[in-house]
Amino acid sequence: MSEKTIQEEIQSIIPELFPVLEPEFDWELVKNFYEFLKRDNEKGGFFSKNDSEKILERHILESLIFVWKMKTAGYVSRETNIADVGTGPGLPGFLFAVLKKAPHVFLVDSQKRKLALLETEVTSGSLSKVSKRVEFIYARTEEINSNFDVVTSRAMVPYPYIAEVTTRMVKQKGILCPFLAQPYQDLDKEMEVLSNNGFVMKKEIPIPELEFVGKRHIKILQKNSLPKKGYPREWKEIVKETKNKNG
Repeated sequence: MSEKTIQEEIQSIIPELFPVLEPEFDWELVKNFYEFLKRDNEKGGFFSKNDSEKILERHILESLIFVWKMKTAGYVSRETNIADVGTGPGLPGFLFAVLKKAPHVFLVDSQKRKLALLETEVTSGSLSKVSKRVEFIYARTEEINSNFDVVTSRAMVPYPYIAEVTTRMVKQKGILCPFLAQPYQDLDKEMEVLSNNGFVMKKEIPIPELEFVGKRHIKILQKNSLPKKGYPREWKEIVKETKNKNG
């Protein structure tokens, strides 16, 4: 019996949604990225043992649906400069590059262990088709001054502090779009952190399509002004506050 294609595998997990996703992506690239994650997982330490058996549903599929939501909501086009911070081996950011109408993608991580393996694959391996539209930045997020249209992040820094860490990266009227699980409960703290760093909440996009892996949603935060004086703070100050909050 022949092996299933990646389309067939995904269709078996999300049969109703797949026909909507199918025309949006280059499936050969999706397959090659999936093969890369499986092959280099041990070398790069991409996933825990538990997660490494669920790369397709927990990582590829989750990221594809995030990318599809961002595109259908009108936040991503061929003209968009999008940065994914704390991307590791390219999740979810690399999946923007496999859209048929892909934006210009910048993958950001301070640690080379995971991301450099993806860079090699893009430069000279099975993902070289996207080499003109993907760039790699090895730096700490809070040290990057830039002007990205869209910044995304999946669980790099606890929400809402991701707004403080990325504020220098997002251009005026640009957006920060963290990809989140549980709703954030402390609304006063959320408003304080967002406004200190120049952001306003535009909307929340629920992702009911991902309920089979748990609750997921996207916040759309627009940078309307410069951060207040004294923000963003030094990284150690932010860490101290997140630890107090969580512990």
